Amino acid sequence: MGGQETAGKGHSGEADALLAALASAEAISDPYPLYTRLRALAPAHLAASGAVYVSRYEDCAAITRDPAFRAQSPAWSDRVNPGWRDRPAMVATCEAMQFRDPPDHTRLRRLVSASLTPHRVNNMREDVERLTGQVLNLIADGGSAGSAVDLREVLTSSLPVSVIGTLVGVPPADWVPLQASMSVLLQMVELSAGPDQLAAADQAAVSLGEYFADLVAERKRAPRDDLASTLLAAASGTGNPAAGGESDEYPALTEAELLQTLAFVFMAGSDTMLNLLTNGTAALLAHPEQADALRNDPRLQTGAVDEVLRYDAPVQFVSRVATADATIGGVPVRRDGLVIAMLGAANRDPARFPAADSFDISRTGTTVLSFGGGIHYCLGAPLARLEAGAFFPALLERFPALRLAGRPRRRGLVNRGFSYLPVAAW
Repeated sequence: MGGQETAGKGHSGEADALLAALASAEAISDPYPLYTRLRALAPAHLAASGAVYVSRYEDCAAITRDPAFRAQSPAWSDRVNPGWRDRPAMVATCEAMQFRDPPDHTRLRRLVSASLTPHRVNNMREDVERLTGQVLNLIADGGSAGSAVDLREVLTSSLPVSVIGTLVGVPPADWVPLQASMSVLLQMVELSAGPDQLAAADQAAVSLGEYFADLVAERKRAPRDDLASTLLAAASGTGNPAAGGESDEYPALTEAELLQTLAFVFMAGSDTMLNLLTNGTAALLAHPEQADALRNDPRLQTGAVDEVLRYDAPVQFVSRVATADATIGGVPVRRDGLVIAMLGAANRDPARFPAADSFDISRTGTTVLSFGGGIHYCLGAPLARLEAGAFFPALLERFPALRLAGRPRRRGLVNRGFSYLPVAAW
């Protein structure tokens, strides 16, 4: 990483213009041509903002896995962004588990991982397949007269939110409105976010905090077999399943950590998973020969999920902070400097993936960066693979004539998905 030289030195202004263009509606629709140009011009680029953006696979992989690059933690935000705690949306986001460093990150991750072990996830397979069948029935009912069905709207109230809502302990009546609030909150990390979006994100953060506080109060009265009850026990120090209760080495959860962790897990399992399923469906329908291959051979489901994650990842950017002076692709990064790993660009790097812009579910040797890496590797990856691996083959088998039935609308770039994805089943 440190020994590489960046291409395109002297093109700083042009590279900054490409980064600025990523906030445009055209880039939200299709950012990949801009990624290609930026990767060729300045694969490691010190932007006018002071952050270093990297777009090559090798550099992004190193940054996400190297412990010398830490999370964009609350302590770091205190040093470089005074006043951030005045914004509820920033507090809700930047104090969550994915923005923590050890030992706090280790403690929080261990607690959540007890509910997402491979064994427990595998035991959810039957429920996931049943819920997938319900989604397919909704599509069939909605499109029975030949009309278009908005797949995003169907999925918003079904498979992803059903799985994570049950795991966290959110009652079914609250799934859809809570997911809507999560989507508003996530707008704060988008490159295109303006004052109105940031204000709405602040309001959503307050609302979500109040909701999960009420949920925890209910679990105090009546514990259940869900993550809310598990974390509540850890918060009180009476029943940490990952560490045997509170100790000096493994202190109990604070109330704020409890609420933030519940919100983060729900968000990752609902909004991000929704984006994975809609991005994958759109890619398969845009490449009918690949859809036919999966329809004819469900054993390709693992490769199909990997290729969807590579080709159109639901999370396109992650941030890291240098713990010491470093060099990335020939570009110096100072201690405490922010580095942005452009995962969407890295997953299309032709130096790592032959024919990188082609969608090919038979591709082998795929190691995508879409779940991050190192200590921050996504805890929910096995569950995401289970849901997507069940959904895509079942969808294509149930509806052999499934096709796009209108012009889809995209939303977001950092968190990439659809606001509207019309499909027709007949």
